[in-house]
Amino acid sequence: MVALGGAKATISYELDRVKPYDPELAQQDADRKRRNCGRRSMLTAALATLITNHLRLTWSPETIAAAYNLSTASIYNWLNRGKFTSGTSIEQRPTTVNQRLDFGHWEVDTVLSSRSESRSCLVTFVERKTRLLWAIKAPNRTAKALNTAFGKFMGAFGPQVKSITVDHGKEFANYQALEQDYQIKVYFCHPYSPWERGSNEYFNRRLRWFFPKKTNFSQVRLMRS
Repeated sequence: MVALGGAKATISYELDRVKPYDPELAQQDADRKRRNCGRRSMLTAALATLITNHLRLTWSPETIAAAYNLSTASIYNWLNRGKFTSGTSIEQRPTTVNQRLDFGHWEVDTVLSSRSESRSCLVTFVERKTRLLWAIKAPNRTAKALNTAFGKFMGAFGPQVKSITVDHGKEFANYQALEQDYQIKVYFCHPYSPWERGSNEYFNRRLRWFFPKKTNFSQVRLMRS
């Protein structure tokens, strides 16, 4: 045992890997166990649902990984496989916008009716510096409906809108028209990263106090819609 330069327990464990002992099979056993140890990296449908739900609660991937013994890298790899990934990334958004130093930079999202009730929704706008909230009712989440709602929003605020930050929802697929028609910049959050629109997410949850998830927005009258 001394001649091999190892402890008795280590050598004994090695010899017990396979019986009768075979060095090649023992190495394969060691490699397999090494791959399987540590945090889970396979994201099943159940895990995907769990992750998505917690992201909507503004948990970060790091927090989710630590809480559920998952791989942070696997979560980010899964998030990066979004359906709609064109446009300017939030990573390119100027520091003055990130630090809320300048008025006129808005976060935009939609709040939905109950799926069984209606396709109507609210398009919500939150100004990053002042947290001013504005909501406009739309008949659905299509790009056309979003553009119409945005036109009403611009009619109210005009030059006070310098940029918007949105997610990768299909309603923002026609973002080029918004940039060209209104001379503003559209920034996109990373897929499934609601904390990157933290102000908007906060106020959307507060709106649910008044308009619970079963609300049919087609039957709601707003001061401006």
